[in-house]
Order: sequence, then C-alpha cells, then structure tokens
Amino acid sequence: MNYTQLQSEPRPPRLSVAVISATVLAYEILLTRIFSIVQWHHFAYMVISIALLGFGASGTFLALRSQLVDRFNRVYVINLILFSVFALPCILLAQEFAVHPEQLLWDPAQMIRVTAVYVLLALPFFFAANAIGLALMRFRHNVPKIYAADLIGAGLGSVAIVGLLYLLFPIDALKVLCVFGLVAAIIAGFELRFNRTGITITVTTVLSLLIVLSVLPAAWLKLSISPYKSLSQQLNVKDAYIETERSSPLGMLSVIASPTIPLRHAPGLSLNTTVEVPEQRGVFFDGDSITPINAHTEREDSAYLDNLTSALPYHLKQLERVVVLGAGGGSLVRQALHHGTSSVTAVELDRQIVKLLREEYRDFSGGIYDHNSVNVQIKEARGFLEGNPKRYDLIQVALIDSFAASSAGLYALNENYLYTIEALAEFYAHLSMGGYLGISRWVKLPPRDALKLFATAIEALRRAGVKEPA
Repeated sequence: MNYTQLQSEPRPPRLSVAVISATVLAYEILLTRIFSIVQWHHFAYMVISIALLGFGASGTFLALRSQLVDRFNRVYVINLILFSVFALPCILLAQEFAVHPEQLLWDPAQMIRVTAVYVLLALPFFFAANAIGLALMRFRHNVPKIYAADLIGAGLGSVAIVGLLYLLFPIDALKVLCVFGLVAAIIAGFELRFNRTGITITVTTVLSLLIVLSVLPAAWLKLSISPYKSLSQQLNVKDAYIETERSSPLGMLSVIASPTIPLRHAPGLSLNTTVEVPEQRGVFFDGDSITPINAHTEREDSAYLDNLTSALPYHLKQLERVVVLGAGGGSLVRQALHHGTSSVTAVELDRQIVKLLREEYRDFSGGIYDHNSVNVQIKEARGFLEGNPKRYDLIQVALIDSFAASSAGLYALNENYLYTIEALAEFYAHLSMGGYLGISRWVKLPPRDALKLFATAIEALRRAGVKEPA
C-alpha cells in the first residue's frame, strides 16, 4: 500500500476501541465481585477462564469468517451493541441455572449447568472481542494505534470500575457498563463517518435499549446468593430481613435484623454462662462472614463478653494498650472496654463498617467507635503494624469467618495473611514485655487450625531469635 492509498484510508475507530476495551475489562472485574457475592470468593477465579473462552472463541470465529472485514462498519457497530444487549441478561440468566459447586461430586447435572454458565457469560466477551479483532484486521496498517487505544482503555476501565463500586451496587454498576457499551456504538458511528441514515438508526437502537434497561423490574435485577451461604440461611429465620446494605470494591455488607427469633452471635461463649447476650444486628460480608453489632446496654449486660474464650488475656493481667485487628462490629473493642482497658486501637480495613457504626447504628451501638478510649484506624492489619513503632499489651486477631464455610473446608482456599509466619513475627515484635497475642479460630474435628497455628508460632519465634520457643 503506497502513501496515496494510506491517505485515502479512513481513520481507525480508536476512541470506540478504547471505550469498549475499558468497558469489557471493567465487566470482567465486576464479574469477580458478583461471583464473590453469589458464590464464595474462590469461584471468582472462573471469570478469567470465562473471559479467555470468549476471546478465544472470537479469534476462531474471525479466522473462519474473515470476509466480515468487507462489511466492517456495520458488523463492528452491531458487535458493540450486542455486547451491551447480552451483558446484563447473561448474568441474570446464569443465576437461573442454580449452580451449586458443593454438589459437583454427586450430581452430574451440575457439570452441565456449569458449562451452560460458562457459555452464557462468555457471550459478552465474544462480542467485544469481535469488535476489537475486526478493527485490527481492517486497519492492519494502524495496528499500533489501535492496540495502544485498546491498552489505554483497558487500563482506565480497570481503575474506573473500582471507583464506580464505591458509588454503586454491582448490579447498578453493570447497568452503567451496558450504557458505556452503547456509547461506544454511537462513537463508532461518528468515527466511521456513517451517513445520516446510519447515525439515526444507531442512535435510535441505542436509545431503545436504554429505555428497556431503565424500565426493567427491580425484582429481575437481584443477585441470587447461594442457599448455602450464612446470609441465605439467616433470612430463612422467621421475620428476619435485610435492614440496610452497603457496597464497595472490598465487599457487600448486609445488616440483618431478626425481631421474632433474636440473633445471638457469640462464638466461644462458655456453656456455663448465666448472662444473656444483648440485642444484636448481624453484618454479613458478601453474604457469608458475620460480625455482630451489639446494642448499647449497661455494663452488667455486657458481662457475656467476659465468658468468651477471647477474654482469657484480661484475666492474666491488667491490659492497658490493646489493638484489635479486624474490629468489624466492635465486639472485641467493647470487650476491652468492659475490662477497663484505657487505650484500644481498632484496626478495620473496610471503611463501610466503621461508617455504619458511626452513622446509622451510632445510637444502637452506643457510639462504640467514638468512645474516648478508642482509636479507629482504617487500614490493613499488617500494614498498620509495620508502619507503627508502638507496642501493645494485647494484639487480638478477630474471628470474622463463617462457621459453615470454615467447617466445610472452603476457607482452606482463602488467602489470609494474618496467619503466616511473617505475620506472627510482626505481631511478636509489637508486643510489650509480657504482652499477649490472642487468636480465635473455630474448633474443627479432627483439629486443624490450632495445630497449624501452633507450629507457625514456633517457627515465627525461631526466626525472631528465640532459642527456646517452648
């Protein structure tokens, strides 16, 4: 192709390529959030293989149907629109297959359902990949520019979806991505210099789809959480309901009220206790891990906190400086105050739970996170300690796990960096003379967590220079 021919060639649709790349990468990341909510977090890894399936199928399709390049303008815009058309319905339809990975070992039908889910969720990636692939095939002489637009868009989309999830729930964020896919189609119409009729048809199609998207019943747009998750089981309790919900890239919080059959979450409570657990609200993270918010009561009514296994260090000596890692709903913070601790540092990664207790549930919780003796740090636990020279009489690692998931072995797939050799060494380095490290875990048969933690602690002490860990 000579210079004159290059001059006559239309400009490649770089802006629409950037927009669809940003949208499809944001869609992939959003799917990981949705999978974490409806199933457990490790099923989110399926999204990578789903995206690769869609892109791989697209490559094969374009290789077999290369003549589509001759009708590039129309086919390109149609694929952009089809991405938006299928993005939302495919997720909603995939939920209808009721995939229960727990039953894969004995129910062959589950594998068929998993395959159907893969095919459905791969469709939006297939159409987006078709559009990008066709642009690369049509404008071979401008591949570097198109590829640059693709990469820039993908990078921006990956960042933008994180910010969007601070503002919207996952399903609402998905609607926004559908809109951006349609915006890419309109931009493409102008970039490819459609005539007035072509632009009118494209805009009319897009507006029609936007109207349909806006009038969909709310009942159709709900995430169907696995019935095996703690939130689903709690909602089976008579009159239990979701009082409020919050969402961010870190997770979705659901606050459950149970007026008829009171929620009582006190893991490690002695069977010999004679003290009643006060009224609580249950906060579920992504429909599973639970942390309670205790109602503000008189000190005597908080006495149940003294009957938890986590209260042991307070009976060994008076503790003045305590740090709670993963403070959640504040039970361990309240436990420290109940035992007269003068300085409690509550470290919590998720800003949402702190905001809940300082705003909607401030009166209910008695302003636990605004107490004069409580210092709230919204940070990652190990990061907080590594950048903090202070030493503490007690470092308490909160138990925020689901018993059902833990006993089923699902948390063996959960990367928790609070229980590594390096983490325990860091905790040890921040203990005052005669200080304690308190870690609560679920009892399992046969014993697993306790033995593993014990062995990890011994190795951490050896690396810290303790000659006789015993």
